[in-house]
Amino acid sequence: MSVLRFFSRFSCLLIVLLLVRCANPVSPEGGPKDTKPPVVVTSFPANYCINYKGNNIRVVFNEFIQLKDQYAQINVSPPAKTIPDVKVKGKALSISLADSLLSNTTYSINFGKSIQDLREGNVLKDFKFVFSTGSYLDSLSIHGKVISAFDDVPQKDITAMLYSRTTGTIPLDSMPFHIKPSYIAKTDESGSFVFENVKSGPLLLFAIMDQNGNSIFDLPNEKIAFCDSLIHGIYVAPQKVDTAKKDTLQTKEVQPIKDTVKNAITEAPSYTLRLFEETDSVQKINRAFFAQRDEVTLYFRFPAHEPRFRPLNFPADQAWAVTEMNTGKDTVNFWLKPGISDSLILEVTDNRKVIDTLKISLSDKTVKRKKDKKETESVRRVFFSSNVHDGKLNMFKKNPLITFSYPIRNANFRQILLTYDKDTIHPVCVFTDSVKRRLMIKHKWIEDKSYHLIFPDSTFYTYNGLTNDSVILVFKTQMLRDFGSILITLKMDDPDRKNLVQLLDEKENVLEQQIIKGPGKIHYEYLSPGKYKVKCIYDRNKNGRWDTGHYRTKLQPEEVFYFPSVIEVRANWDIEEIWNVDKGTH
Repeated sequence: MSVLRFFSRFSCLLIVLLLVRCANPVSPEGGPKDTKPPVVVTSFPANYCINYKGNNIRVVFNEFIQLKDQYAQINVSPPAKTIPDVKVKGKALSISLADSLLSNTTYSINFGKSIQDLREGNVLKDFKFVFSTGSYLDSLSIHGKVISAFDDVPQKDITAMLYSRTTGTIPLDSMPFHIKPSYIAKTDESGSFVFENVKSGPLLLFAIMDQNGNSIFDLPNEKIAFCDSLIHGIYVAPQKVDTAKKDTLQTKEVQPIKDTVKNAITEAPSYTLRLFEETDSVQKINRAFFAQRDEVTLYFRFPAHEPRFRPLNFPADQAWAVTEMNTGKDTVNFWLKPGISDSLILEVTDNRKVIDTLKISLSDKTVKRKKDKKETESVRRVFFSSNVHDGKLNMFKKNPLITFSYPIRNANFRQILLTYDKDTIHPVCVFTDSVKRRLMIKHKWIEDKSYHLIFPDSTFYTYNGLTNDSVILVFKTQMLRDFGSILITLKMDDPDRKNLVQLLDEKENVLEQQIIKGPGKIHYEYLSPGKYKVKCIYDRNKNGRWDTGHYRTKLQPEEVFYFPSVIEVRANWDIEEIWNVDKGTH
């Protein structure tokens, strides 16, 4: 009897365990990975509805969903004062509009990349919910692209904005400074943006890299772009909206409803906006600092025209420094002579206008104090670098150029030796700048030859008594067949236009720059094998550099044009190209 009772109890326990196991669903193993984004099944009210009077929207999907980065991805046009409350409830998306909606207005809620399925994170891109509080939907379209004004690179995550005329007191051109736009769109990875369901009438097109997310141009470092004139949308006939198919037992897969009206965007007008950062036109000193012992460096905001420097803490007629201005006239180095105190008070003027009064400490924090000051001074040396890289010299394009860390007061050129094969000579040495910091070594170089350039100890003396260590520069000249060349014939419509044509490497570093007026030819010779870019800047104000724009004065940044393709130079190879700059063809 006890045995029967044991088996009875065991059987009951086994049945309970089986029921518990069946009650816990387990994800099926195997099968293809889900790569499809969520699909809209239905919505309340219907997408693209008219005469909408409520403030709650519900969108149902075919699977469980989640929201990612919703505050950055979701935007409403026209913008709402209060951000809509968007929540996920299982397979449904609930949208609560807190603000009172404007009458006879078409609204568009763009979800960007915020909607994803719960399991795999597949993104439903650019889902839009559109409705009108009036009896019709606005149906005009505008699209375009935002690129960097300096290098034509497409700009993603830029806020493109449209402003329409209102009965208010703010002029249309001033609206980006004060109010939110009528329509908002975000640029994608290619820099492209699209406005749909736009109403008729003239519109101001503006774009901004919105630093504080308020859709207003109110920060000086926010990059902007704008269209020169007012624009209009264009009507593109939409395709018919399909009706959602019901999910029945006989239906194997839920069929989606159309969640957007698919317009022929290629037929809409296209606008290219060039993004730039405005700069203050007032000249000033960006930075002034003690660079190294006996050297002070100043950076101007813009190239200086007539800079003057007057010390205020010692007699101005005292020979206190050797002054070196760079070729761009935006950087100046002062090489201080002995006898200057532990600080420098300097009045800086440009174009006869005082722009700053600087107080610069001259205490050397980089040199550790030692017990014996003479020992500290004895180890100080003047250093130099050269333009010879990787032990190779392009003798067809340059001579060896030595750059010193301090200006040179005295140099004994008879000590400098150049050796090759079994010959030893004194090469021709010439300083190429007024402060004697750059020394060129001249010689009739021979192809494919090894050279030793010898600088003995104490060949050079600086103004503060420093000398050099012994240095030997070893290099080999290259052969003519090691190089290639590029010959470009420029074509353009304006024969009087001044252009800055730059040869760039793949990282956009400027290797050479030439000034060309109108059409002509440019020849880049003795180029090392590699890939190059060519850039043309329309130098509108003829100041020899690229200049940015200014919105209040409706000044666009200077236009830049790139040769349509990267040019690959090969050794012992000459490349000839024809470039129609204005049309962007070759």
